[in-house]
Amino acid sequence: YLYETAVHARLAENREWKQAIARQALALVRGPQSVFLDGSTTCLELAKLLATERQGLTIITNSALACLELGQGADNVVIGIGGQFDANSLSFIGPQAEDWARTLFVDLAFVGTKGFIAREGTYESFLPTFRIKQIIGQQAVELVLLADHTKFGQRSLSKVLDVAQIHTIVTDDQAPAHDLSLLRRQGRKLHLASLGATTCKRVTHAA
Repeated sequence: YLYETAVHARLAENREWKQAIARQALALVRGPQSVFLDGSTTCLELAKLLATERQGLTIITNSALACLELGQGADNVVIGIGGQFDANSLSFIGPQAEDWARTLFVDLAFVGTKGFIAREGTYESFLPTFRIKQIIGQQAVELVLLADHTKFGQRSLSKVLDVAQIHTIVTDDQAPAHDLSLLRRQGRKLHLASLGATTCKRVTHAA
């Protein structure tokens, strides 16, 4: 559990849940906005929806796969963060990518995670990719975590984001009830996806 598997191996894992979560996350994107997507497979599902169902956006990503999906639409500006290409994550990483990320201040940043502890925050295992998440997370107006129920209660090699940095969490209705209750008390905004659901169920609002 300490190490990240290649993105190819993760594409099919819990795909229906990831698609449902992406559908709920899409509802958070309204009007002309600047949006960041990381290289997670759930963000990849969101990229597919943004390409066909939203327009007038400026979308920034360090994921080569997300760029390809976003390129299927012609109504958004897509900006790829360059740097060293990592074949495992199919993303661009390294000092150049991190320096570029420091110049970006987006309205919405969507990120995935390998593990999530409701009292603590998110955990990852691959330093070069999570450094970009940390940089973008510090500068985004709203940071949105996309995490299906299998990520709850899981730690990995390094802590990436503190739970206090996360404004909104989009998960599914199989997430542990005690964790959702804790996040509610912490003032996080929660949106729950259900398989087959087409609209977002909002659980709570931040104070």
